[in-house]
Amino acid sequence: MEEFLVKVAEILETERVTPGFRFREVEGWSSLMGFSLLVLLEQEYGRTPPVDVFMACETVSDLAKLAGVA
Repeated sequence: MEEFLVKVAEILETERVTPGFRFREVEGWSSLMGFSLLVLLEQEYGRTPPVDVFMACETVSDLAKLAGVA
């Protein structure tokens, strides 16, 4: 999980995130960041969630569940 948190923090261009962090509320949130998170799930964790499932995610913990690391 810690490695996942570090990778998400890099994408969000923030120092640290926690499982409860609401990633869309990060300053400077953009669709490019969202796309980068989807690419992370696919390339690093072999998961390709449907866009509607991704859009329903609110926290980093939700993303971790999609990645299979939670």
